[in-house]
Amino acid sequence: MAFTRYHNILGGTEREVELIGVNDLSNKKIKSIHLNNIHTSSAATINLYLYKPSTDDSVEETYYILYSYSLAAKKYLTLDNEFGLLNFNNNVYTLFIEVGSSDTVEVLMGI
Repeated sequence: MAFTRYHNILGGTEREVELIGVNDLSNKKIKSIHLNNIHTSSAATINLYLYKPSTDDSVEETYYILYSYSLAAKKYLTLDNEFGLLNFNNNVYTLFIEVGSSDTVEVLMGI
């Protein structure tokens, strides 16, 4: 999958979305991830995580950046890379987002 900076995540149709696939970044680094809950009255539940599938000599790994995070209606959250949290080995890991079944979240990534 080619890297795309902007995503509309519609929980009713696709709850779990791969934001960055293996080798998508091509030596680029993520500087920030901006999440908007565009629902007018309900909070969105968000999981944002790194995932490494299992191979012959390794086990599956999942590391949560956000786990069951509740983002209030019409609010946003910006994750910046001040502490290097968004630096990961893109040769091995993918970045996924998962939202609740009735949530609508926009994702904007700065590189």
